[in-house]
Amino acid sequence: MSEEIVVANAELARPTFLPEHDLRGTEHITKDDLQMPKLGLAQALSPQVQKSEPQYIQGLQVGELFNNLTKHNYGEGPLEFTIIRADPPRYVEFIPRTEGGGVKDINVPASDPRTKFRTDDSGKTLPPVATKFYDFVLLMLPTKEPIALSLKSTGLKVARQLNALMKLRNAPSFAGKYVMTTGTSKNAKGVFAVYQIQNAGWVDEDTFKFCSQMYEAFKDKTLIIDRETDIHVPDGDGDTDFDTTKM
Repeated sequence: MSEEIVVANAELARPTFLPEHDLRGTEHITKDDLQMPKLGLAQALSPQVQKSEPQYIQGLQVGELFNNLTKHNYGEGPLEFTIIRADPPRYVEFIPRTEGGGVKDINVPASDPRTKFRTDDSGKTLPPVATKFYDFVLLMLPTKEPIALSLKSTGLKVARQLNALMKLRNAPSFAGKYVMTTGTSKNAKGVFAVYQIQNAGWVDEDTFKFCSQMYEAFKDKTLIIDRETDIHVPDGDGDTDFDTTKM
């Protein structure tokens, strides 16, 4: 496989008049210059459902899946995929929304005190300053489009479930096939949308060979994933992509 990873977009079918290998004007762009598209799940206050936000996706509804780069709306699924890469947990420190938001530290070491629960002067338990993420590189099937899945807070349960399903196969991560849909869950604050994942058997031989090449291409690549919308405000459960009290 080429050193350059082309992020496929099913909505942009190549015109027949273009030569297959004509890449003029993009020769300098390598895999390290590409932002990885991210699979998102729309919540009540997600920027993608707010008409006033630049990330707005027309027609996107709460509980629907979307591509944050192409703005493709996948609805509630089902989406079939395999897993090219599953990363160890990583931690990111965000600037609170009340202070303007944004990323403060993109790579907080796992041993850093900011990743630990702590107590205040009154003895109250406070959540970690840094937000824990599990990052995956998925390959959408049958389109073979790579996309990142980044799970935090209420999504950590799904991340652990996905890790368990992969591990129990006793095979490469991309040997298994999975299906994603969406559902709802609730906590003390209210109801919110969640990812739902199920086993869907094994990939076929041709897909396995393709995934083997993709694995080698992504193995040492540093993922560039948009974190700007994952603003963290310590609120007990650590998830601030939505405010369930307003749903």
